[in-house]
Amino acid sequence: MKEIYLGIDLGGTKMLAALVDPEGRVIDHMQAATLADQGSERVISRLIALAEALIDKHSDEGGSKLRICGIGIAVAGILDPQEGTVLLATNLGWRDVPVGRMLEQRFSCPVQVLNDANAAALGEWMAGAGAGTKNMVFVTVSTGIGGGIISEGKLLLGASNSAAELGHISIDRNGPLCACGNRGCVEVYASGTWIAGRVQDDIARGSRLPEAVVAAAGGDPDRISAKHVTAAAQDGNEYAKQKLADAGAALGAGLVTFIHLLNPEMIVLGGGVSESGPLLFDSMLQVVREYGIPGMVDNVRFTGAGLGLFAGAVGAALWWKYAALSRAVQTC
Repeated sequence: MKEIYLGIDLGGTKMLAALVDPEGRVIDHMQAATLADQGSERVISRLIALAEALIDKHSDEGGSKLRICGIGIAVAGILDPQEGTVLLATNLGWRDVPVGRMLEQRFSCPVQVLNDANAAALGEWMAGAGAGTKNMVFVTVSTGIGGGIISEGKLLLGASNSAAELGHISIDRNGPLCACGNRGCVEVYASGTWIAGRVQDDIARGSRLPEAVVAAAGGDPDRISAKHVTAAAQDGNEYAKQKLADAGAALGAGLVTFIHLLNPEMIVLGGGVSESGPLLFDSMLQVVREYGIPGMVDNVRFTGAGLGLFAGAVGAALWWKYAALSRAVQTC
């Protein structure tokens, strides 16, 4: 039987399960709301039900279950991959949740828990925009900012599986306080949360400049997100354009550090905010070229993610192929 892996991307608002073949092709997928406020037990129960429904859909009529060679689950937060435990996931409200062990018990196959950005990096490298490279950086610009590093053909995880926190590189030690405890992090200038928050701050100060953004949000300032800022900018609003340009410049400053440190051949950009395209990337590239060492930045190719919303699930699933190739891990 052909090898099939199950990849799960567990986010704060939605969960996605995908059946993935060894080439990284998504055979089928299902998704559902996370409903994190209902607690970890109910979230995991829903996650198991979603995975079972997907597996049952592809099992034969005689009742023989589709055989899954390995399960990977991508989660944002601080993890203990060896124990399969989510130590802290603020977007889920989880602390010390043994999700890996719970899935292993239910499905009787090996489970690997991965940081969501590292999983997406692995997916883009093995089956997406970074296929064929040896040194690649993946950056996701969304509610927060995360990253993943492929160095000399290996996923760089670090001593505690926490490498590539691009969002928490400080570009201004006197800047705003970040949730991580540092000041002036890339994330407090360039994340979707920051972009929306700065617009809402301007509204609170009585500025009329954000009116086009408010209109894009249906007239409700409390609903403003980076998506609404992008919509206003794409309609030509100069205020919204400047907010995205400011975010892009901050992102570029963080990327200069990554380029100088890692010397990648490619940087892959994903996440919802990255869909704003040149509105974000033009200022990002300007800063990279202005402050980067010419011999290093000139050779970096920048590209958008190729797997879209499947990057995390595909990377989580392909962890088992990656592990088998690099560490002779047995799955099927």
